[in-house]
Amino acid sequence: MNKMDAKEWKAGDTCFVIVNKKKRQSMEYKVLSFDGRYYFLESRTGSRINASPSRMFRSKEDAAASLG
Repeated sequence: MNKMDAKEWKAGDTCFVIVNKKKRQSMEYKVLSFDGRYYFLESRTGSRINASPSRMFRSKEDAAASLG
């Protein structure tokens, strides 16, 4: 797994977040900002979420591999 430390994600970076564990689905998000604990992310469709660094992955494959 290639989880990144919080300090390694920058605004504008692309990450993948697991959105449905049962179906093993992940979604691509763009990093907007970091509040010290959570990242503020935006999808291609414009939906926004907050996520901790442990939920964020560099590739779709890394996200799927984290599910075991």
